Amino acid sequence: MAGQRRGAGPLWALGGVALGLCLAGVAGQLVEPSTAPPKPKPPPLTKETVVFWDMRLWHVVGIFSLFVLSIIITLCCVFNCRVPRTRKEIEARYLQRKAAKMYTDKLETVPPLNELTEIPGEDKKKKKKDSVDTVAIKVEEDEKNEAKKKKGEKE
Repeated sequence: MAGQRRGAGPLWALGGVALGLCLAGVAGQLVEPSTAPPKPKPPPLTKETVVFWDMRLWHVVGIFSLFVLSIIITLCCVFNCRVPRTRKEIEARYLQRKAAKMYTDKLETVPPLNELTEIPGEDKKKKKKDSVDTVAIKVEEDEKNEAKKKKGEKE
């Protein structure tokens, strides 16, 4: 018994059991050939293939393309998406945008409407210092001043 070591028997048995479990797991994963006939391949997809509602593939593609094209045309008409083609058109659009910006800048400097018009029943003598006199108020004040001057000259 010179070749055997003490305590080696249970380790060999444990290793053998572990190896057996691994091989059993691997063997379970192997694919066994089936005896059933192979599945038939689906027919190839061609333009004459019936897709649904007895319509061929090219019918469906054509209808879908027309639908998408009509949406694009409608959106371009609604939102005026035309791309300028000439230098003149590009320059004209630039000038239009520049004029529109200048116009909006001028509108921002105009005082609010309530400062430009008279409010019925408001005392004209009680004016805010920040309010802007309208032309009508200035004319009325000038007429009053002229009338006072004329009265002062007559007396």
